[in-house]
Amino acid sequence: MIHHVVSRRVVFARLLGIAAVAPLVLAGCGREDPVALLQAMGRAYREAPTYVDDGRVQIAVTRGDSTTEQTLPFRVAFDRPDRLRIDAYDARIVADGARFRAAVGGVPGQVLAADVEQPLTLEQIFGDRELSATLAEGEAGCPTQLPLLLADDTIDLILAESAGPPRITGTESIDGHPCARVEVQKADGTLVLWIDRGTSILRRMKVPTDAYADLLSKQSGAVTGVSVVVDFAGASFTAPLPPEAFSFEVPEGAMEVSRLEPLRPPRPASPLLGKQAEEFALTPLQGEPVTRGSLAGSVAVLEFFFDGCDPCNRTMAEVAKGVADFRASRSLAAGEPVAVRHFAVSVDEADVSDTALVKKLAEYGGVGAILRDPRGEAATALGLEAFPALVILAADGTIADVQIGEHNRLARDVAATLAAVAAGTDTAPLVRARHESRLREYRADLERAAGKEAAAGAVRRLPEQVIAPRRQPVRFKVVRAWRAEGVTLPGNVVCLDAAHGGEPEARVVALDGWRTVVELDPAGREVARHELALPKDAAVGFLRTAVDATGKRWWLGAARGGQHVFVFDRDWKLHATYPEPGGAVHDGISSAQFADTDGDGTPEIIVGYLGTVGLQAATLDGKRLWRDRAAGTVLDVALDAPREGGRGVVCVTADGRIAAVSPAGQSAERKAVGDHRLRALASGPVAPHAAWAFLGWAGNEVGTNVAVGLTAAGEPLWELPLADGIHREGPIEPIAWADLLGSLRWQWLIAAPDGSVTVAWADGGVVDRYQHGAALVGIGGYRHAGEGYIVLATRTGLEAFRLDDIALD
Repeated sequence: MIHHVVSRRVVFARLLGIAAVAPLVLAGCGREDPVALLQAMGRAYREAPTYVDDGRVQIAVTRGDSTTEQTLPFRVAFDRPDRLRIDAYDARIVADGARFRAAVGGVPGQVLAADVEQPLTLEQIFGDRELSATLAEGEAGCPTQLPLLLADDTIDLILAESAGPPRITGTESIDGHPCARVEVQKADGTLVLWIDRGTSILRRMKVPTDAYADLLSKQSGAVTGVSVVVDFAGASFTAPLPPEAFSFEVPEGAMEVSRLEPLRPPRPASPLLGKQAEEFALTPLQGEPVTRGSLAGSVAVLEFFFDGCDPCNRTMAEVAKGVADFRASRSLAAGEPVAVRHFAVSVDEADVSDTALVKKLAEYGGVGAILRDPRGEAATALGLEAFPALVILAADGTIADVQIGEHNRLARDVAATLAAVAAGTDTAPLVRARHESRLREYRADLERAAGKEAAAGAVRRLPEQVIAPRRQPVRFKVVRAWRAEGVTLPGNVVCLDAAHGGEPEARVVALDGWRTVVELDPAGREVARHELALPKDAAVGFLRTAVDATGKRWWLGAARGGQHVFVFDRDWKLHATYPEPGGAVHDGISSAQFADTDGDGTPEIIVGYLGTVGLQAATLDGKRLWRDRAAGTVLDVALDAPREGGRGVVCVTADGRIAAVSPAGQSAERKAVGDHRLRALASGPVAPHAAWAFLGWAGNEVGTNVAVGLTAAGEPLWELPLADGIHREGPIEPIAWADLLGSLRWQWLIAAPDGSVTVAWADGGVVDRYQHGAALVGIGGYRHAGEGYIVLATRTGLEAFRLDDIALD
């Protein structure tokens, strides 16, 4: 039996979800209102002092006449406010009121340990990436009991993205309890809830499975039926909870860690290494079968893959690089050339077409002729049980190397093994020594994961980007207004309206990939798409805009770390490139702005550099005006307040300080911002009556984040802690400003690494915070027809959310 190495997908719209809450039409079934029934259930859970069940997930998958069944734990015990036990899938979590501990089967030998927050929150439970993924990616999603007990907006999340209003379809008895059967139609099927009519407790839940069935069909053959049902057996708000319910015994030899590290030991060398491969036959798309005998006399690289293999997106390109590196090295070496034949072997069943495989190989970045092994006979002969897999055969038919799964040194390993084969060297010592070396590295990594120092010294890891569960704001509600379906790879967002340059009608300008700009109207309809005329090795990661004295709009685009800034006219025709192409290579551009430095109504370009270049100014035509090397490395550039006679800028230097730069390019002394180390800076007319304000993004350690309000002189006014972590999904301009509320003062929009958006006043007062439930790569806001909209870009979509039911103090 061949098992594909793939990640389980989230098939149920998670009740801690990432979807926006859609408008609902409330409707009852006869005299009974299903929404009121759901709301009563929500209140019962939120008001319950205790809760316990013996929940379990029952999964049934049918293929033809055969049905496989599986039962997994889904148990929760809770004693408000801070005692909790969860046994779900292969995760075990206990909070005893003082300590929070968790272990998951996918990270053996480690126990997550921390002090319990007071009170216990969903943020702490889902704060660890591996723990969160284990809970959320199970067949029934995360344990439904948790948001019901601990979140305020769970019913909204249950009803999010519904195809219609919920319906009560009858009354059924579950374990002797009369329950209302409530159906909610979702995009991938029907969510069914059985709610106890006496206690409002949830007794059973049937999860939508259309997406899960499609995934299983792609992975391992067509399914004819899938059922995922959760039984909350013995669910009770009054059952006694013995103290031992909240005990956690750390397994012998396990390490308590502050973060679960998904470290996996390297796979041992194949027992078939150095032995003759068994006879096998592989079918090409055209021509005669490829057998062990037909490969004699040449080195063969066999890559086994399948349609839907996510790791193949990474491994196939790496193997191709390894083969190419070997061939390049051999072309420079003396001696007879070595013939290497490279094949991509599909283990998909025959119903996957040849055309689909050719397309998939191109998507994966793989190379080589395609062969087919639909029944896995060749894979079995070569000792393969998981995919992706790589086998290298020497010219005499012996197995020189076997690699299973993915890792970041695959290309190097392939080239090294091929070199050994070409030299006539036995590869077994090489492969075994490689395994021993990586096993030692793995053990050292385990020690470091426990906070211990290895012999070579402590290793400092970049913090993870832990996404918080989706959560509605408190003072207003966000409702999805539109989604730009045509934008497939969203990036930086610029919103234009009356506040942003006096636009007669609001519009959104967004990057789609690295070389395309899309313009959208206030309803999210695409009105223009512009392919930027850039050099083939250039990209754009952020946009800036300005209007000159004649009302003509200009655009600036660049990428952090890139070599050039590009100026476009209002029709997105390339107007100038700065610095001129062909000049000296520098360490990269960090930031750029438009600023009318001489007050003549025509904006100039201000460019900040990494390295020693400092700060430079140029005309719209790309002619340098001045440069200031005294600043050294510039991390960010923001506009100074407007004034007569020309406008200066404020820059952030490598040491986290700020320096004002005059319109003539003379920089003032660097100033520390209190005890904060700045990393980014934004400015805009956010103070009352459109007065200028500054907002810094600071952190004294990598991954610690705080927003700092500043005076024009750089003095700190206030600070606002933000979620720890770093933005990993792509480059993001994390601070924007907008007129969301139609008030006399506008608002900052701050995108934190946990997927949250904080809306704040210029004085540091928080208007509200919205948790989107996904990593953000772009943020903006605009006002249209008397309503405010927040625009959010993630790697999967560009959306706008209307502010609704606003209730400010």
